[in-house]
Amino acid sequence: MRAIAFNGKFRAGKHNGVWRVADRLIAEVDDLLAAMPLADRPDVRLVMPAGCSSAPTYRVIAIQQDDRPASPSWEQRRLPWLVRGALLVNLANLAPVLHWPKVTMLHDAQFCRPDCSYPWRQRAGYRLLAPLMARSSRLVLTVSDYSRRDLAGYGVIGRGRVEILHNGADHILELGADPHALARLRLKPQGYWLMFGSVKAYKNNAVVFEALRRRAMQGTGSPRPLVIVGPGRAALVAAGLSAPSDAVFAGPCDDATLRALYEGAQALLFPSRTEGFGLPPVEAMMCGCPVIAAPCGAVPEVCGDAALMASPDEPDAWLDQLDALEDPAVRAAVIATGRERASRYTWRSAGQALLGLLIDAARQ
Repeated sequence: MRAIAFNGKFRAGKHNGVWRVADRLIAEVDDLLAAMPLADRPDVRLVMPAGCSSAPTYRVIAIQQDDRPASPSWEQRRLPWLVRGALLVNLANLAPVLHWPKVTMLHDAQFCRPDCSYPWRQRAGYRLLAPLMARSSRLVLTVSDYSRRDLAGYGVIGRGRVEILHNGADHILELGADPHALARLRLKPQGYWLMFGSVKAYKNNAVVFEALRRRAMQGTGSPRPLVIVGPGRAALVAAGLSAPSDAVFAGPCDDATLRALYEGAQALLFPSRTEGFGLPPVEAMMCGCPVIAAPCGAVPEVCGDAALMASPDEPDAWLDQLDALEDPAVRAAVIATGRERASRYTWRSAGQALLGLLIDAARQ
């Protein structure tokens, strides 16, 4: 069996969703390797450039830290030399084109969309490199069947082998809810709606803002403010978005605060027009928070019938679903269905699937 090397360049970048997925999957693989008989374990290492803020601690996976800093050249030229002969596993959207054999995870095809809000140079770079990376990979991984079809539709992936590896979401239950989070924001349980704010066009915040504006004008339902996680009002205004005047801006939140907000919300509102997976709805359902979402991207695939759906273009459809959740029986049923649906998305199951795929690829 070939040695397996994880591309650790992501650890030199900022912490984001892709960083978290890569980090957690590698940690799960390490735990699973530790439980294997020594004679059956493949040789596995994580290869990182110099300058990473911290090195992870693993039970089995070895750490190989280079003396050269992260750069596109390091990934495309230096890394293949460092891992020559090994199966290189790239979990953060980028991989060296000229290394063989390798496994590459492409999380979504957002960079192909004109409304992705990515800088043009980043879009151009991904559009050039992603098809080359995919076609030179022994195996391509992605996070949903929707992403697989989207990547194929944009010509990013060809006819090579593609496997679906759903994200886990149970990290949100590993820390207790911050007991002071609601008080800090002057919130009451079930006394607010929750949403992730974004200046990106495809996140479609405007439809929720308009629905809540109409609800306030009509004076229907219980009055509740919208709690917005992420950017502040000024950033949204600069992007041409007008949040409700009584919106509460929670800013960036750690997992303990986020769990408290999920558990206390009347519902999570998730109007995105496209998502490769859609992690917040699954986190919310795990925490017993009902979800109203646009039936777009991977959300219908991931959430099934556990979320209430509202058109991304019709504020009145959002009003109807907000009103539906005023019925305690309806809300309780949505919560129960959501918990059951979310329970299938665990990091352990994702790690087990990944390790099986890697061992199979390393034996080829």
